[in-house]
Amino acid sequence: MQRLMSIGQFSQLVGLSVSALRFYADLGLLRPVQVDQDSGYRYYAPEQLAVGQRVAALRRLELPLDELSRLLDADAAQSRLILERHEQRLHQRFELQRQHLQDVGALLSGQRSLPEVETAYRQWPDQWVLSLTGAAPTETFDTFYRETLSELRRQAGSAVSGDDFGLYHADEYLGGPLQVEVCLPVQATMPVTGLAVTGQVRLLQLPACRVICALHREDWRTFGLTYAALYKAASQADLKTGASYTLSRPEGSELGFLLH
Repeated sequence: MQRLMSIGQFSQLVGLSVSALRFYADLGLLRPVQVDQDSGYRYYAPEQLAVGQRVAALRRLELPLDELSRLLDADAAQSRLILERHEQRLHQRFELQRQHLQDVGALLSGQRSLPEVETAYRQWPDQWVLSLTGAAPTETFDTFYRETLSELRRQAGSAVSGDDFGLYHADEYLGGPLQVEVCLPVQATMPVTGLAVTGQVRLLQLPACRVICALHREDWRTFGLTYAALYKAASQADLKTGASYTLSRPEGSELGFLLH
């Protein structure tokens, strides 16, 4: 008997949300092979994984749904035509956005300024941390961070040795998705086998490093301005920045960059 997957399991394997799968099924793009008549639960077959992953990849490329539907049934020549048309559409969109960016820059010329921040340099010691990496939309990011930290504290137990902080390995607050590595310091004397590390939680030893930082007293919506000011200060001092970080303080948020 064929082993079927629940919609939740299928969602995780193909990279599409449950709501997206329901929507695509209603459009006839990716229908479940079985729907329980009593509960309404939807089930998918392993043979559908390749199609599901292809749908997810094409949607990440912003291919319109009507063209995606045709592409799934198209031969090689038809697929090429559909993708070339979408490539041209993306080029046109890029050129339009580039022009908009230039126009805004022209309007702001001579008016753009970064806030004055009081920068400081500190030395971080080498430390052991439990870490968990994930991402969330800006509107739910705070909840995601707190839930992730709660899981780290549960796994660390009495081994917690310091305040949590978030590491951002790309330009999340300067533009892009909010992806964070939540880190919780733990005791260096605690053996690895003494920690109930499970799932995607990692036990890492972070090397000592120097950081440039500033206290941000406003909310996260203006983090980008403070990060930009810090980056400018580091550049003027001929310093190379690495990952950025956030660290909660009673008087605000400490924002900074790790220095190479």
